[in-house]
Amino acid sequence: MSATTRYFTFNAALLLAALPFAAQSQDIPDNLKGTGEVVIESSGGTLEAAEKKAFFDPFTRDTGIKVVLVAEDHAKLLASVQLGQPANDIADLAGGQLASWIAKNGAEKIDYSYFAKETLASIPEPLRTEFGIGNFTYSAVIGYNTKKFPEDGKHPKNWLDFYNVKEFPGKRALSKCEKMVEGGLLEGALMGDGVPVDQVYPIDMDRAFAKIKALMPDVGRWLVAGADGPQSLIDGEADMASSYNGRMAAAKEQGAPVAFSWEQSLLQYDYWVVMKGSPNKENAFKFLAYISRPGPQAVFAEAIQYGPVNEDAFKLLPKQLAENLPGAPDLVKKQVFQNYPWWGKTGSDGRTNYEVAMERCVALLSQ
Repeated sequence: MSATTRYFTFNAALLLAALPFAAQSQDIPDNLKGTGEVVIESSGGTLEAAEKKAFFDPFTRDTGIKVVLVAEDHAKLLASVQLGQPANDIADLAGGQLASWIAKNGAEKIDYSYFAKETLASIPEPLRTEFGIGNFTYSAVIGYNTKKFPEDGKHPKNWLDFYNVKEFPGKRALSKCEKMVEGGLLEGALMGDGVPVDQVYPIDMDRAFAKIKALMPDVGRWLVAGADGPQSLIDGEADMASSYNGRMAAAKEQGAPVAFSWEQSLLQYDYWVVMKGSPNKENAFKFLAYISRPGPQAVFAEAIQYGPVNEDAFKLLPKQLAENLPGAPDLVKKQVFQNYPWWGKTGSDGRTNYEVAMERCVALLSQ
């Protein structure tokens, strides 16, 4: 069993324990305090709101270091890093993108000396890498408008349904190229074409892009920002959408006519990455060490319902919530693990699968 699998199938008892936050309250060590600022790329919406509540505001309050947020633009950011003038200090990258950034000398090695030993011990090895520290676990799910497809009636449950325009007529919303990994664009297309979940990798790009091309006349919106999925359903631009479980859950709780299915959802995680040549590198490491502790992780999970990367955070969460986060033992049986090593694998031309897929995706959507 791989380290990643062991992580997502850890003892259910850990998930079900619900201890008060005060039980694991932690003093802020002096090595995390400081002055100045740290500039962080943010995608906005409910994700930013959750991070602001759990990470950004408390970090500034407890350490004296100001958090400055800038709009997410990975292409612009990487270009600035390669010029030796990073536009900001920290970015949130999908797991499948990290290898490409490392290959392009875009990331600093994480200085784990700022992290408490107990914090590092509670973060699974796959989420604690040389160039990236786990941000959160999440799932690309299939969301739908409940006015068009009532929850108690016939509604799309998996990717086969999503791509079946005859049985489930209506407009779709799919991730645009820059979000193809997070949104499971290629994986979803293959499952939508009947590929069994255990045969999705290695991805057959020809087959995946052919399936996407066939669906393009029925795509009402191409998703760029994380909030676009539920918003496309609310605005009527789409009747079903590829989206993220946290965004969909938040919209539903706020009364929006949306719902989603866990079946064939992609189990994923993001990395926090410090930019090569970061002007506020020490503050960036302090920020990552601070937010990786169980307390902030639990606050974040309650705010947006994404899975925490610190296993001890599950002890601080209510039972019902802990059981319904990505990676929970009962849910993981319905999910598909995204294969980040495949996305980062390089071909004979030196390009990663991610880079090749990006080029093909941009060409297809520009037609």
